[in-house]
Amino acid sequence: MSEDPRPAYRAAPDEHSALDRARASSLDRPDFPFQRVARRLGLPRGDAEVTLRDPERARAAIANAVEAFLAADDARRAGRAPTSAIALDPDFPTGVGMALVGAAVLWEVRELVPQVALRVAKDHHEDGAEDLAASFIALVQESITPGADRELDATAWAAQSLLVDVLQRAGDAAGADVIARDLAAHHIPLDLWRDDDPSLPDDSMAWHGGAFEGGIPPRRDEQALSYEDVHDYMNALVADMRRERDAEQDGPDA
Repeated sequence: MSEDPRPAYRAAPDEHSALDRARASSLDRPDFPFQRVARRLGLPRGDAEVTLRDPERARAAIANAVEAFLAADDARRAGRAPTSAIALDPDFPTGVGMALVGAAVLWEVRELVPQVALRVAKDHHEDGAEDLAASFIALVQESITPGADRELDATAWAAQSLLVDVLQRAGDAAGADVIARDLAAHHIPLDLWRDDDPSLPDDSMAWHGGAFEGGIPPRRDEQALSYEDVHDYMNALVADMRRERDAEQDGPDA
């Protein structure tokens, strides 16, 4: 079997330190829901804590869960009935996708982020949550090395085309026009984001880093989605899971 040609994300030393601390902080919380996270990643219940504390095993589990998520989401978008365990999760697709993106960032497998984050961004846009959509668009593009891989270039450009719709709906016609002109200059279809598996025209240029670098913020507060945001999200996810667990324990079947 040939090696995966996609470039692996390599965090800078200070990023590694910050992510290591964030991950350790989350896992050391007394209320961290190892069993619930394990179920979302498809891990055996008895191996949950050991696996999640082993970075390599956790990354392999995240990769498997991402593959299952993408297949299930393809089936959903094609109108087929859900059959896989991940598709039957009550938080599927958007909540599951957000959790997988957070896990991929926290366990430093950023090469798994773009496809899932793009689908999460689409869902938020379709739900009218434009700030969240823009934040996940930014995360797609920040996770891709410009020009390193044609498939990932297509995903980045698809996110950029989605941003046009996001900004238009958010009332930023000028920002949307800047990005639309950039897409036209690179022969990128404005509706590329609507394809589940986007591909670039043969004469398109490689991804160049996006219009965010030109000063267009991904959120109204002019802040990009940071590692701290992801850590905060993971902590919020833990809190939500704890509330759900407590509610289940207090229910009639407790």
